[in-house]
Amino acid sequence: MISNGYNNRLFSRAGLRRIYHLARFKWVRDKVAKLPWDLKLVELGCYDGRLLDTLGERVSEYVGIDANWEGGLDIAREKFADRSNVRLIHATDPTALSLLPDNHFNVAAALETLEHVPADLVGPYLDELGRITHGHLFVSVPNELGPIFLIKYLAKRLFYGAAESYRFAEVIAATMRRSDKVQRYDHKGFDYRDVVREVQARFEVLAVEGLPRTGLPPALSPTVAIYAKSRGAVIGSIGLSRKTHQLGNRAPQ
Repeated sequence: MISNGYNNRLFSRAGLRRIYHLARFKWVRDKVAKLPWDLKLVELGCYDGRLLDTLGERVSEYVGIDANWEGGLDIAREKFADRSNVRLIHATDPTALSLLPDNHFNVAAALETLEHVPADLVGPYLDELGRITHGHLFVSVPNELGPIFLIKYLAKRLFYGAAESYRFAEVIAATMRRSDKVQRYDHKGFDYRDVVREVQARFEVLAVEGLPRTGLPPALSPTVAIYAKSRGAVIGSIGLSRKTHQLGNRAPQ
């Protein structure tokens, strides 16, 4: 049975949690609204394809890649079963992207995904996105450092009844932005600055922003958003054709 628990937790109820989690999709939508061409989009960590839903007809071709955590990819397969321009790939390591062609996509995204990836695989995943994308990259990750970490940690414990298990010393270290003193597990001990550096090593970073957009710097925002482009890409010259290659909705690889 397909579960919709993830969407129910994050998006079904009005409130700050919904606003916080919708902000990344609105950020991408607003950025790509300025682009004059159809989008050939590859998304790492697509879950059920909410980004595709958000961008709608702007997307002429879509490849969604996911580990099927909580059955998200199953939901997407059901939702997009009749879409010939949608391909969904099950992946638990970067080799799943190896059959995608070089420089095929003009937009790549990884929204709230890289914090769940083992640290030694973040670089290889970005290598693959860099290989298959000649255009824009959108990455968002949670801020688990400083005062924002402390606010989120307390809110999870007080209002949602769940939080990662931190020792007292680790709470202090994360609040002091010393991720090296926190044992890493998923969100716990995650340092967005490492991801910024990994992206900078492979792409030209255009902006690092805080989400939701309140005017606060990334260090004081719940989410850090990284907007980049392929090195050497002439952004205005790609993806202008309305004709696209249809990959089809294939079985997972």
